[in-house]
Amino acid sequence: MSLKKQFAVALASVGLGAALIGGGTFAYFNATTEIKDNTFAAGTMKIGAQPASQVFNVNNLKPGDWMERTFKVKNEGSLDVNQLLMSLQYSIHDEGGNQANPEELADNLKVYFLSSDNSAVPFDDRIILNSHNGKTLKQLKDGGQLDISSWGTIWRDLKPNANEEIYIGIKFLEDGKDQNRFQGDSVNLTFNLEGKQGAGERR
Repeated sequence: MSLKKQFAVALASVGLGAALIGGGTFAYFNATTEIKDNTFAAGTMKIGAQPASQVFNVNNLKPGDWMERTFKVKNEGSLDVNQLLMSLQYSIHDEGGNQANPEELADNLKVYFLSSDNSAVPFDDRIILNSHNGKTLKQLKDGGQLDISSWGTIWRDLKPNANEEIYIGIKFLEDGKDQNRFQGDSVNLTFNLEGKQGAGERR
């Protein structure tokens, strides 16, 4: 093969390789546009309680006594509060140090949500009959929670800026035995309220 023919074959091979590497590029028309200023802002969950301290301040208790109080929960956020849960923390003063287990007092004080604060109706008749209702202080400290929103038709989603009045009762349980070991003892507790959002929805 002459040098001229060899050179022509080499050029053809180079051209074919470039076409394969380029992937068959071609010329075209195109146009673009944009959609600006898309924003996504998260809402807020915030609740407040009134009063914020000393809902209960009771002395001279004896087994069988009960106490009733009310407080208000306000939705201070921008989202509905779909579920409201209560737990608590406490410290116990064991007068005389005569209890083998100071936590026993916390097992004899039971917290309930009530349907109203109408004192004309017996306390036990106002306890909301619900499997989620009625837990001792110790149960509420050890991870248990009272679910206010389990009231069914009584509870509604708490809308932003709305208030809900909560009726609460605590009973000093009688265990049918000598309870002298509790004389002079006391409990200081803090209620912890947690509001939760509802399910996600199409927006």
